[in-house]
Amino acid sequence: MSGLNIAIGAITGTIGGPATYAIELVKALVAAHPDDRFVVLTDKPQAFADICETRAVALRSAWEQPLWDHVRVPRVLAGEKFDLYHGTKGVLPRRGATPAVVTIHDLASHVMPRSFHLAQRIHLAWETPWALTRARAVLVPSESTAADLARIFAGVPAVTGGIHVTPEAPVSGLKPASPAAVAAWRDERGIDKPSCGYLGTIQPRKNLDLLVRAFLAAAGDRDWRLVIAGRLRPGEKPDFLERDRRIVYAGALADNEIAPFLGSLRCMVSPSAYEGFGLTFIEAMACGCPVVGLRNSSLPEVVGDAGVLVEQADVESLAPVIERLMTDDRAVAEYSRRGREQAARFSWSETARRTMHAYRAAIAAPPAASEPRR
Repeated sequence: MSGLNIAIGAITGTIGGPATYAIELVKALVAAHPDDRFVVLTDKPQAFADICETRAVALRSAWEQPLWDHVRVPRVLAGEKFDLYHGTKGVLPRRGATPAVVTIHDLASHVMPRSFHLAQRIHLAWETPWALTRARAVLVPSESTAADLARIFAGVPAVTGGIHVTPEAPVSGLKPASPAAVAAWRDERGIDKPSCGYLGTIQPRKNLDLLVRAFLAAAGDRDWRLVIAGRLRPGEKPDFLERDRRIVYAGALADNEIAPFLGSLRCMVSPSAYEGFGLTFIEAMACGCPVVGLRNSSLPEVVGDAGVLVEQADVESLAPVIERLMTDDRAVAEYSRRGREQAARFSWSETARRTMHAYRAAIAAPPAASEPRR
């Protein structure tokens, strides 16, 4: 099958995994399938301007997302003829008859509902079951998320085109920063002490309170730094900066800051309680930064033996690992090597290959349970 006409919905105005996924996937699809046409429906056309065709779909705030998904996107789909629509952020339109696939990045709102605001829980409780019955195929980033999907939605009709595991990968071109770039980043931020850090959205399920307590236990009276980088989830007001002067908040990082930030760390520690994939882990490994996390959800798939995954979410388990990596140069070098090798096993070209397989399976499949008949 060739000459497919695919519409891809991508919200990229908010920094985070789904935005990175959409941009990197589209780049890989366009590169690998020049005979097919890809049109991105997006709130930020400039993110795809040099990649493929776009259609601007306004999204002025997060509160408008239902309007974006269920009114504005269907309006574009109704005006053009597409073989398939791909919703890249877990939602499919409730209007329109274009066959569809959806990417569900994780099921954190179902596994850990108390870590989400009520409005988010209601939104996802409403959208996810609908997307599963509307989609001809479902894409997930890990076997762990596929298992969660089968367990939590056991009563939902089977997806006619199947569930497809399409792992993610490091951002294209991400690699260890040069010593000069690392030094410049540290100098700009005023960080001149041995550091470990965290990269990711700041929200309850990431267990930053545990990280802070484990760091302070590991550091004792030593003049180390814990550098926390990432955007604050709306409504979050963490108090970690008030705990100790050695804790530094670097804020949300620009793309060109990620490699030097990770290069400045002895290790990246993220004691997250749940990850659909764990993109920041693979980014850190690609940059040669040793990673530390909890042995749960998708992380054994992504990290393997290339990092340290502890069994218990407590200070007693985490603090000795932080102390070892802050003091043992040989361990840092070994995990840096392993991490780079592990990250190299993931690629967006492979993600695109698996995604195109899902597209073809969806187009060939019978209509979904809730798919309007043309």
